Amino acid sequence: MLTYEVTILEPKAEAMLDEMEKEKLIEIAEHSANGKKKPLQRGCMKGLVLYMADDFDAPLDDFEDYM
Repeated sequence: MLTYEVTILEPKAEAMLDEMEKEKLIEIAEHSANGKKKPLQRGCMKGLVLYMADDFDAPLDDFEDYM
């Protein structure tokens, strides 16, 4: 699940978010004010990259002048 921090600048935007939450289009959770985050554990990102091109490490043509 993706998590975002949102700052609401206009009252109209807050009303729209409330409507979307009522229609179950979004879920709004309280942000912890103390700023403490759960520490990452080794291997927690495993499986995130689903595809990597075969020539991933190949030099780019755009940088030939610098090599």
